[in-house]
Amino acid sequence: MSTIRGRIILAFLGLTLLVSPFLIFSYTSLKKVSDSRKLREQIAFFNVTRLKLSNKFSEIQDHDTKVASFYSSEPSDNLKQLDEYILLANDALMCIDKSDDVLDRVIHSRVKLIQNDLKILNSTIHRVLQLERNRGFKNDGLEGELRENAHQLENAPGILLEENLSLRRREKDYFLRKDINYVQQLNQESDSLKSRLNANLEENVCTLELLSAYQDSFNAIVALEEEIGGPENGLIQEIHNADQDIAKEVDILYTAVSAKTELLTSSIRAYVILFFIITLIFAVIFIIVFSNYIALPIKRMIKDMAYISRQNFKGESQLSTDTPLKEIKLLKTAYNALINKIRVQVEDLSQNNVELSLLNERLTESESELKEASKLKDKFFSIISHDLRGHARNVLSLAIMMDEETDISQEEKAVLNQYMVDASHNLQLLLDNLLNWAKSQMNDHEMAKKSFDINQLIATNVKLFEENAYRKGIIVTHIESELSKAYADKDMVDFIIRNLLSNALKFTSKGDSITLSVVEEQESLTIKVKDTGTGMTPAQVNILLNSEEGGFTTIGTDNEVGTGLGFSIIKDFVKRNNGEIAINSVADEGSEFIFTLPTSLTVQILSA
Repeated sequence: MSTIRGRIILAFLGLTLLVSPFLIFSYTSLKKVSDSRKLREQIAFFNVTRLKLSNKFSEIQDHDTKVASFYSSEPSDNLKQLDEYILLANDALMCIDKSDDVLDRVIHSRVKLIQNDLKILNSTIHRVLQLERNRGFKNDGLEGELRENAHQLENAPGILLEENLSLRRREKDYFLRKDINYVQQLNQESDSLKSRLNANLEENVCTLELLSAYQDSFNAIVALEEEIGGPENGLIQEIHNADQDIAKEVDILYTAVSAKTELLTSSIRAYVILFFIITLIFAVIFIIVFSNYIALPIKRMIKDMAYISRQNFKGESQLSTDTPLKEIKLLKTAYNALINKIRVQVEDLSQNNVELSLLNERLTESESELKEASKLKDKFFSIISHDLRGHARNVLSLAIMMDEETDISQEEKAVLNQYMVDASHNLQLLLDNLLNWAKSQMNDHEMAKKSFDINQLIATNVKLFEENAYRKGIIVTHIESELSKAYADKDMVDFIIRNLLSNALKFTSKGDSITLSVVEEQESLTIKVKDTGTGMTPAQVNILLNSEEGGFTTIGTDNEVGTGLGFSIIKDFVKRNNGEIAINSVADEGSEFIFTLPTSLTVQILSA
């Protein structure tokens, strides 16, 4: 053929004939592997359901049998889940049994054994639960009858208080220790009392009936307890044995299916390798045969392109259009026409290049300025949305409280009004600080660093969040130091403490505590904000400390939300005040945020 397309079609047809048997084999093999894996997943699902069933039975024994609702006619949620797990396990076994696997005989026999064991397990579990209901708890079942008979015996004539207490003591000892000796002792004492009461049968006939009823109820409970048994006897042991038998059968079945899957996978891998080798050989032959027809004219064209490029499109093309391939001939013709067109356009582009370069420089400078302005604007509004939300919520909460509570006294109204005034004042103060900070950022002003009392600043912020802490049931403690003069921008430090305290409240709940402390070092102050809240994982701490863009945020204990930029701004403020910040946190145990500030102008100068 005289075209590249025709020759590629011939190569493709040959490759298709070569690959077709492999594709058919791969499809059937992969389907078998997929079926085996699905079968293995069904076995694993059954095993997980079996474990859930066992755990749910243990949970019913440990919890439901000690709740009065267990003995009512309506089944509990745990009992419903128990039956659901049994149905799921049976369905999984049916799916496994219907498998088209080559191990059908092995699977079928194992499934039958597992089904029988599961049926035994199910019936034994329900037998135990029925016996538990018959036994009862507190005022239900046999235990209820036992308690009722015991209470009536307390006032029955003919039985002394010491004798009654002795019977109850034997009863309690048996229920606590499950020792049959206490049963024998109770029956001996009961029989002895009956003998003494029979001496005066006419006067003690009612007491004898009560005593017999009490003894019968107790012995019936003992019989149920022995039938139910424990890990080493009774029905509980049968349940354990049936569960162990099922586990062994499942392991055997899973191992057989896994071995088959591995064998199929290995076979497919071997055929894939063989196909790859054959394809590689075919590709090498194809390249050798057709490279001269395709690659040589293209190489000549590339060489001519390089020559024309070196000449800045001013030289003449040296490429000939003589070639046996139709596509290459058309390509060369189009190439020569393109070269001529490019020559005309190169001159125009050269003239505009200088102007475009100057314009690009101006656009780059403008773009940089716009990005900086946009970044500053976003940062400013993020601070406002992040910090003002909490304080606006305080004002709103107080307003809603005053609106909904119609029966509050004048004194309480006065207190709430004062809270609202304080919250509004703090909100206004916060807004002024944020606007002043934004103004200094946009105008590139120097920070207003000065010496101030850090304890007083902390106390102000603690009072600011006092209402929030009281509402969430959180204790906020401020441990003051004797000399705590910091040299920094007070508004920035105020922002840092306020945000750290706000975040601590956000991730704590009722019963937790927050501690703010100041430790004076040689030439710096260490301020710590420690809480006993939800804490963080090492990965979360790493994101907070090392992320430059911010945006990391999580939901608080009362579903509080944030912008995720608060801590990024805190890091910036600490750094600009020549301080350092660190985090100690353990998930579910709490977090401690630690930052430092200089205490004198000398430190500022030395660190600058």
